[in-house]
Amino acid sequence: MSDNMRLGTAIAISLACGGVAHARGTCAIEAKKLPSLLVEVAPKEASPFKVRIEGVAGSIEPGGLETPATVRLHGALAFDAHLANADIPARLKRGVDDLSGMVHLAQATEKLSLHANVRAKVIDASVKLPGVELRGLTLPCDALTLDEVAEPKLSLEDAGEVRFVAKGSTLHFRSGAGGKGAAIEVAVDDPSALELKRVEEQGGWMRVTTRWADGTTLHGWVKRDELVEAGAHHERIADVTPLSAGEPGGCDPLRVGENERVVAAPVANGTQVFAARYLGPWAKVTDGTKMKLRVRGKDDWVEIVAAPGVACSLHDAWIPRAAAKIPAESAPTDARVE
Repeated sequence: MSDNMRLGTAIAISLACGGVAHARGTCAIEAKKLPSLLVEVAPKEASPFKVRIEGVAGSIEPGGLETPATVRLHGALAFDAHLANADIPARLKRGVDDLSGMVHLAQATEKLSLHANVRAKVIDASVKLPGVELRGLTLPCDALTLDEVAEPKLSLEDAGEVRFVAKGSTLHFRSGAGGKGAAIEVAVDDPSALELKRVEEQGGWMRVTTRWADGTTLHGWVKRDELVEAGAHHERIADVTPLSAGEPGGCDPLRVGENERVVAAPVANGTQVFAARYLGPWAKVTDGTKMKLRVRGKDDWVEIVAAPGVACSLHDAWIPRAAAKIPAESAPTDARVE
């Protein structure tokens, strides 16, 4: 083999290894019925727009640190959209341990911010608990779900020991004494929300532990100078009172202009849906179901304004008129979407 061939082979191997090192695994979180989500569709050659989806089968694949999650819809309209990683409505279907061994999260834990890991079987995560956020966690992908999960039974721990709280806004946990082993970070908004029991001390480090009412636990080694002794211990109300998730935003009413009518009509299976006439394909009709269509006179294009799985009126969903079985103008219409 010549020197040039050897050099070319070495470069190819180096590039291949680099690609593998920086590739992201695909952790797909499936849902039989997605909750209400406002997602962004980005068609080619057309401006991005928002769509609110609800109650449709699909999956979400978390993105990297600088890329959003991908939402894949499998309903009457099949399409891909984007969602901020922090807005993924994932929860744990079972109790799991973080890869560091310092955190156990209870079943039904939510308020997770997820990012793809280089390995598809795990996911990088942070989790918000009352008054604190646990950062730098690695969780098994198969423990995540988008469906409803039964809440664990709550139980309060004995309050009879001396506790410690964060001196500042951040605690740095290590799995081993002296700063050794795996590391996670805990951001503290309210020091009283994270009261830690001392287990042992060694060389300027303190091994501490705490438990939430749902069974979530945190333990590890923290520098002694990051902690101060807490005052009187009290049970945290947030431990036993779940936080409400909040209501999704409302929808704008459907308006019908002059020389327009809205009809319910079946659309041919496989029909391509565009963001504008001839421009920006972004979805496909998958089952030939009835959809609510806006019809303008004899225009060769019509708009889909409502479809199963889409919670609010659509404004960027055009199809050729010939793809729908539109009833005659004199025929009675049914604007409902089955």
